[in-house]
Amino acid sequence: MGTMLLNRDPSGVKRKINITMVGEQTTSVWQQSFNPSGKDYFYIAGENARYVYFLDQLQPVDGKIFFHQVNSAGNIKSSSALLSSAIKKMGSYDINEMSMTDIITTDKALVFLMRWNNKKEKKHVDFMVTMTHHNMLLYATIIGKIDDAMLKDTKYGHWGYSGFGEDEIYFTTPDYQDKKSGWTIRAFTSKAQLKESIFLEGGMNFTSVSLSASGTTGGFYLKTKENTAGKVFYNKGSYYLVGIQSSQLETYTLKSGKWQKLQSAAFSTLNAKKGITDFTAICFNEGIACTLEGKMYLLPTTGSVIVNSPTDRTTFNPSSFLIKDPKSSFAVSLSSSNLFMDPSQLNRQGELKFELIKK
Repeated sequence: MGTMLLNRDPSGVKRKINITMVGEQTTSVWQQSFNPSGKDYFYIAGENARYVYFLDQLQPVDGKIFFHQVNSAGNIKSSSALLSSAIKKMGSYDINEMSMTDIITTDKALVFLMRWNNKKEKKHVDFMVTMTHHNMLLYATIIGKIDDAMLKDTKYGHWGYSGFGEDEIYFTTPDYQDKKSGWTIRAFTSKAQLKESIFLEGGMNFTSVSLSASGTTGGFYLKTKENTAGKVFYNKGSYYLVGIQSSQLETYTLKSGKWQKLQSAAFSTLNAKKGITDFTAICFNEGIACTLEGKMYLLPTTGSVIVNSPTDRTTFNPSSFLIKDPKSSFAVSLSSSNLFMDPSQLNRQGELKFELIKK
C-alpha cells in the first residue's frame, strides 16, 4: 500500500501519535491517531499481514498487554489482551514465571511467544498465545519442550517463528532424528490447534551463528538471540532456508523434499576469532534479507543479489533491502513504483514531500 508516517507533539506534552498513510496518490491515503499509555510504544508489523499493532508494553502487566490495532483501511481499535486467562486454561501455569520471547502479527492473528523454565523437570517450554484480529479472542497452546541438557548441543534449540499460510502459523526448531540433522516444523491454526508436524532433513554444513531477531517484531525490541546453524522460513506455500558455508551466505528452497540452492553471496569475516555475532535474517516475498558483518544482503528468489549499507532506520524501512539506489536513505517498494523520501525533512513542522518513480 505504501508507508506510514508517524508524528507527535514535539514538546512532549501530548501523548497522541498521528498516523498518515502515504501511497501512490498525490495526497495521503488516510489519517488516524492513537494515545499510548506512556512515552514509548512498540510497532509490530509483518510481511503479508493486513493488520499492524502499536503495543504499549512488551511484557504483561497484571497478565495484560495493551495495544492499538490498525487495519489496512485505517480503522483503529484500542484494547487489551488478558494473556494470563488463556495460559490458565492450560493448567497450573503462572504467566509471571514466563518470559516473552517474540510477538508477531500474521494475517489472521497477533501471536505472543513465551518461554517457561521448568526448573523441577529441567526443561524449557515454549508457549504460544494467539489473538484473532477480527474478534480479539485468545487461544493458547504449548509449541514444544526441550531438555536443558539438549540445549548445550547445537543440533537442538528453542522453537522460533518461521512464517504463516492461509490459516497456518509455522514454528521451527533445530532437530536431530535418525542420525540426521535438520529441523522439525509445526503448524498451528490461528486458534492454536496443531495442524501439522514434520521433520525436514538438512544436509548442509552450515556454520553455527548467533542469530538476532530482526524486523518489526517483539523479538527485535526484546533483543532475542538464538544460536543456530541455518534458519528455516515459510512464505506463500514454500519453505526457504538461509545459512553460512565457507564465507558464503546461501539460500535454498524445498523442491520435492530436497533443498535446492537459490542464491549465494560472498562475504569476509571481520573477526574470525569471535565468530559471527551480528547475523539477522528476514523473509520477504522477494527473497531472504540478511544483515552480516556490517552489510545488508537481499538474496532474491530471482534476479541479482542486492548489497546495501544499513542505517538506523533499516528495521523500520524494510524496503531498504530491496532497492539499490543511493539517492535516499528511505525508500518503499510498491507494486508498480518506488516511493522515496529525503529524511532531512523529518523533525520539523509542515508538509513532507515524497517522490514516486515508476519501476
